[in-house]
Amino acid sequence: MRKCGIEIESLSAHRVVDKLAGAGVEVLGAEKIRKNAVIVWVNAKDEKKVFAILSNSCYNIVKVRYRGLERLRREALKSAGLIAGAAVFLFLVCFMQTRILRIEIVGSGAYYEREVHEILSRNSTKLFSAKPEEGAVTSEILALPRVSFCSLALSGGVLTVTVEVSDENVLIENAPLVAPADGILEELVVVRGTALAAVGSEVHNGDILVDCHAPVGESGTRSVIVIARAKVSFAVQREYALSEAAAIAQAYIDYGEITDLKATQTEGGCLIEGRAHAETALNLD
Repeated sequence: MRKCGIEIESLSAHRVVDKLAGAGVEVLGAEKIRKNAVIVWVNAKDEKKVFAILSNSCYNIVKVRYRGLERLRREALKSAGLIAGAAVFLFLVCFMQTRILRIEIVGSGAYYEREVHEILSRNSTKLFSAKPEEGAVTSEILALPRVSFCSLALSGGVLTVTVEVSDENVLIENAPLVAPADGILEELVVVRGTALAAVGSEVHNGDILVDCHAPVGESGTRSVIVIARAKVSFAVQREYALSEAAAIAQAYIDYGEITDLKATQTEGGCLIEGRAHAETALNLD
């Protein structure tokens, strides 16, 4: 039952019970607490009626007290804002624990930081997003040169991407990739670095093909570790004092792969013509 106790002061406080009962209010109990003060217990639903009855009388209502379910209900109402705020706070804390607030790239392959961030971005992973599906992200990271292990972990809002390379003890060379011979640039693979030549262009031995400086902003640059590979084709024309079969075999030994090979018998032996290839790579097997 929902009860309220109304503390009343008056020189005739003891008569308030009769006054309320006469007005049709059910009095559940009364207690004299001082010489001229009593507490009258009534149903909570009659509280306003009691105030109306005593409003224009000599009885002074000091305070109202509550018991049972009514007390619990009113305490809950008074604490509703605090409870709601705490609930919202807990929800936000739990929610933000599942959101990405910072991204860290760790491991022996941490030098792939830029590439990993690009892969995450392509997979709609950014600040305040949820943890990405590992399959698509890790498969792309594992496709990077020499990467042998990758994992993603989200804890406390920090997405930690662990990247390990299989040959972490190999010295990473910080230098530009240069042309290995005079000829035509036939193939260029750049994982990191700034390409300064295009496939099909003529290059000379020692020309910088991929620079180890990358642009930052409008006028700045930053040093990066070049990860790239190139193949240059060049003309071969050499006479061997050998039979045709032996000359061809020796040419393969000297130059490796030869395309458009042509062998011509000469007075001194055999002339080998064609295009050979020279390859070079930096930090890329």
